[in-house]
Amino acid sequence: MDRFEAANQSEERSLRSVGPWSTVEFEFESDVDYARPYEEVDVIATFVGPHGETFRRFAFWNGGRSWRLRFAPTAAGLWAFTTAATDRTNGGLHSVAGELLCKEGSAAPLYEHGFLRASGTGTHLEHADGTPFFWLGDTHWRFAWEKWDRANKAGWSSQFRDTVDRRVRQGFTVYQANLLSWNPPPFWDRLLAGGEFDVAFFREVLDPRMEYIAASGLVNAIGLAWYAAVDGHPSAMVRLARYVVARYGSYPLVWTLGGEVAGYEPATRAQRLAAWRDVALAIQRDDDYRHPITAHLTCERPMPAEFQNEEWLTFTLSQLGHGDLDMSSEHWTDHLAAHPGKPLIEGESFYEGLTSVEPNGRRPVTDTMVRQVAYRAFQSGCSGYTYGAQGSWNGAWDSESGKSMWGDLPWHEGVDLPGAEQMGFLRRFYESVDWTSLSPAPELYSTESWINSTMYRPHVASNATRDIISVYFGETYRHDDGDAAVEVSDEGTYRVEWFDPRTGTFESVYDAERAENRRLGLPCPPTPGDWALLIRRNVG
Repeated sequence: MDRFEAANQSEERSLRSVGPWSTVEFEFESDVDYARPYEEVDVIATFVGPHGETFRRFAFWNGGRSWRLRFAPTAAGLWAFTTAATDRTNGGLHSVAGELLCKEGSAAPLYEHGFLRASGTGTHLEHADGTPFFWLGDTHWRFAWEKWDRANKAGWSSQFRDTVDRRVRQGFTVYQANLLSWNPPPFWDRLLAGGEFDVAFFREVLDPRMEYIAASGLVNAIGLAWYAAVDGHPSAMVRLARYVVARYGSYPLVWTLGGEVAGYEPATRAQRLAAWRDVALAIQRDDDYRHPITAHLTCERPMPAEFQNEEWLTFTLSQLGHGDLDMSSEHWTDHLAAHPGKPLIEGESFYEGLTSVEPNGRRPVTDTMVRQVAYRAFQSGCSGYTYGAQGSWNGAWDSESGKSMWGDLPWHEGVDLPGAEQMGFLRRFYESVDWTSLSPAPELYSTESWINSTMYRPHVASNATRDIISVYFGETYRHDDGDAAVEVSDEGTYRVEWFDPRTGTFESVYDAERAENRRLGLPCPPTPGDWALLIRRNVG
């Protein structure tokens, strides 16, 4: 009788139970009072699953003599664990055994398909069962500072929770955040100076937020701090990383290490990269779930290539920026050509409502500007995009507290900006086809117009057989400036659909036949502005 069969017989017992990929927590009481439990002792549990699979999970100190252990089973059946503490004389922590029952069924699609990994093709992320994961992120670098039980927005009761709920309804799949942000809470400085570890900050502030994000079905793309936090104290950041893996590693996560990990000062670049590399390696050693690991990169041209040859890097999280430097789509395609086999996700670009830093003059970023970057990213080979709204990305409670070079829009106005809803429409557009099969195909487009073939050229993507083609036209494209066409694959008819990225609706759907030279003429869109076009060969 295997462990799965044994699980069926164990249901009569009083066992903790949970669904696959969902977190269950166990509590232990230490027999010893340690002066610095955060640093003095490690407790590791080895879980054995119904088919012999094993996972290690570190327990974490939760204050006083209390220790907790969090685990998410990956398959239905009976799981058993045994702990091992570095202090083997501590009977409350060492050689403690337990069981739990994992039952089929879960509430959110995220828990149905499992945690994330890179696909076998190296082009996108997917769930543990092979289901493609569409990365659509929302930025909250200061999520720990967002109010849990207050909101200065009519009809809302929580700045944090109501924002999460809104983004879930809009179709977002990722919550991109940073634990300590660029101005860490006071406990970090006290810890570096030899003071006590502030477990209450994790227990009372971070725990409910991390749990709420996971319960909402979002993947948390989490960083630890901003780049300079490792200066002079790299080992402290490694220890913090290990604690965070123990405390939150059973949730659906992506590790982004820290914000702009290299920093922008040449004199400290190498040492910062080395320090953050040590953080990544520590996470990889302690995380048996193998959550994807990446690094939030600096805004540079060409795109930074740090860590590309390192085994722990799952995908690249680029930063095209906010107009500081050239934002041509070639930066994505060039990066993918130079570093094939790793997915590329655009992680920070043109936050809506932010005041841009373009060389020719600063201006508020509009929803149109956001759309044009996001669609071009997918058309250029990116497999995900992270949106940001002024006031939300920096957690600005009001105009006064949010005032900076980036603008002074408060969160309760930024959260309502139209681009967020339109990002959900973008997801709808790509998920209407097998989006993971698309790759940049600029060679398929031809036109009589010189200006449309050069300055205002649309972005074309296609699958390998050319029976699915997507075209994105920016608002500057001149639809009345000569004929244009795309090259398709086979004889027969094609379904041609205009998609309005402002409303999320398909319009002017019709069937068209290709010409003998395999060219399919491109129609004019229903109205001016940016539009997406979807072309699919009719089968049967």
